[in-house]
Amino acid sequence: MRYRKILIPVGVVLFSVLVASLLRATKQQAVINPDEERVWSVETTSVRIGDERPNVHLFGKIIAGRQANLRSLSAGVVVSVSSNFIDGGKVVEGEKLIAIDPFVAERKLLEQEALLSEAKSRYEELLVTRSSDLALLGEEQQQLDIAQSDLSRYEELESGVASKQKVDEKRLGASQAKGVVLSRQQQVSVLNTKIQQQQAVIDRHDASRERAVEDFENTQMYAPFDGYLTDIKAAQGMQLKSGDFVARLIDADRLEVRIFLSNSQFGRMFASSSSFPPLEIKWNVGETEFLFDATIERMESQIDSSLGGVHVYARLGSGASESFLRPGAIVNVLAQDRVYENVVRLPEEVLYDEDTVYVVIKGRLRKRHVSVVGRDENYVLLRGALLEGDLVVLTRFDGIGEGVAARSLP
Repeated sequence: MRYRKILIPVGVVLFSVLVASLLRATKQQAVINPDEERVWSVETTSVRIGDERPNVHLFGKIIAGRQANLRSLSAGVVVSVSSNFIDGGKVVEGEKLIAIDPFVAERKLLEQEALLSEAKSRYEELLVTRSSDLALLGEEQQQLDIAQSDLSRYEELESGVASKQKVDEKRLGASQAKGVVLSRQQQVSVLNTKIQQQQAVIDRHDASRERAVEDFENTQMYAPFDGYLTDIKAAQGMQLKSGDFVARLIDADRLEVRIFLSNSQFGRMFASSSSFPPLEIKWNVGETEFLFDATIERMESQIDSSLGGVHVYARLGSGASESFLRPGAIVNVLAQDRVYENVVRLPEEVLYDEDTVYVVIKGRLRKRHVSVVGRDENYVLLRGALLEGDLVVLTRFDGIGEGVAARSLP
């Protein structure tokens, strides 16, 4: 019994050794062929040579194409404000924004109207006086004519018929009548001068009244155009002085995007035409994308050579005014590049060392030298030793090179 317990484990071990030896002895040896070559399966794309006009991807900043700093034109206490007079509030042209206490301006207007009325009354008085004096002058002129005619008759009578005393009396009467006429003419002349002076007084008071009317109207502030309010600095009950800043109004219908173009980008975009190309504006807010059209209207008036480029300004289409787009937003700008003739458009991963691509010809990779003439997002525009229909390798792998065996995947 004791020997049986020992023989069983020993037998199992011996049996295992025997089986292992048998398997080792019957194992087939793999024949290694050192001349066997690996064939790489690669994805390819066919070459198509043609004209391409890629897009230029830029960034821009939304700015206000027109804005106005609203300032108080009258001094006083703000007695009321519009419900839209808040930061971001949308207002329309002619909408009343704030009202200033009109008491002082109203009193000044009444005072100027009273002074103007008084000046006009004085003017009418002078006209009436002149009219009366002119009527009296006519009567006095007739009396002078009669006196001079009477004197002439006495002077023509023969000596002895009319006494010298009588002639002297007639001469004195004519002289007195002439003095009265001259005095009346002087009074009329003075009245004409006073009337002219009074007309000047009326004009002065009328100008003062117009200023008073303007001051009174300036107690009400109205929106000069449609837009959005920002930088609100006034509130009901606040004391304002003339010229105080109260808010800034941004034109809702004239939003612009300010874009920087490098010298090369500017040159390419306007190489074939002097007109500005249309733009597509993308504004990303979270996962939502808003699209707008825009047209370049102008470039900056002065070019800073240290920047290596130029800023241009594009006006957004009418749809921007109905959106939530506001000045300060950063947007993506999509513009058309120049037309590249006789180029190949390929994914940028086909490019090695910026000047080499590989094509599959009769099961082998062949190197082709190319030059990059442009880019379009993740694509490159190439010119070089490529033929129409060539299969360019898309798959990248270690060991790629001239003469490597490869087959194109369907």
